[in-house]
Amino acid sequence: MTVHRRTPTGGLPLAPVPDPTALDDARRIVIAAHPPTPMSESLALSQEAGRSIHLKLEGMSAVRSFKFRGALAAVADVAARHPAGRLVTASTGNHGQGIAFAGRRFGLSVVVCSPTSVLPEKREAMEALGARVVVGGESLSEAEERARHIAADEDGVYLEDGESPHLMAGAATVVTEMLEQQPDLDAIVVPVGGGNLIAASLLAVAHLGADVRIVGVQSSEAPGATLSWIQGSVVSRPCRTYAGGLATERPGRLSLEVMTRLLDTMILVTDADLVRMSGQAFRTLGLVVEGAAAAPLAALRLHPEAIAGERVGLIISGSWLSAGQLDEALGTGS
Repeated sequence: MTVHRRTPTGGLPLAPVPDPTALDDARRIVIAAHPPTPMSESLALSQEAGRSIHLKLEGMSAVRSFKFRGALAAVADVAARHPAGRLVTASTGNHGQGIAFAGRRFGLSVVVCSPTSVLPEKREAMEALGARVVVGGESLSEAEERARHIAADEDGVYLEDGESPHLMAGAATVVTEMLEQQPDLDAIVVPVGGGNLIAASLLAVAHLGADVRIVGVQSSEAPGATLSWIQGSVVSRPCRTYAGGLATERPGRLSLEVMTRLLDTMILVTDADLVRMSGQAFRTLGLVVEGAAAAPLAALRLHPEAIAGERVGLIISGSWLSAGQLDEALGTGS
């Protein structure tokens, strides 16, 4: 089964899930540091889908993904409490770039632990932003374990994507911006890895009181968040996806708490679907779309019946696609 539905338990989660004040504070921090990313209707996709399809192009940000948002909110909090502190995190690339970007803005040093699968381009980008990158281990979970040890040994502050309320509050600004740019959206499709972005999206919609349905999409090669959401508790599953932004074995507990309460639909697509849609996006839309960012495009193409509404927003979460990945994507059919 590729479309999964679950009745939400209902009610907004309590702290440490960010409350409306935290969401508003994060919005102010992000606005002060970065202009809104573009959002526009895709005529090609709208014609194909028979409805209005709007793309939120997070790959046009300073770090080529949405990850700068949560990073700014989280690092601002750390800087206020530890003005000379060291930040340590684990990342396959995009989250690490966001933390490095925010660390530079707030004057904090950053260490990023990455698995050996990290793209060289992403490692170089993190280092160019001033981060010290430590590579080792085959999975993100192993990188997270190393990051915790480094934080303890070097008196640093460890930030885990999916567990920080400040990261979640910052990520919520994606949907807030989308609804400012296109207020009449009926649904928003969100790529899911560890769950931080979709949890943030759900909170943003609840905070705004918007009648917008959030739909999640994840790779079947890394289904940990989907299976945890179905079960209602964190379960870990093998991660075999090539898409760095989706490459997690499990969701964050904080993210899962929000998903369990507020989310009703998740879609699984294959890595082959992601590759094919990356190629299609380049050919027909002129966009460089990384594997994770191709997930909403794949969901719309393969499972339109699971995405209700005449006006649909897709979060195109990043544009980090290596030359080799682009060549592979362009070699696939449409």
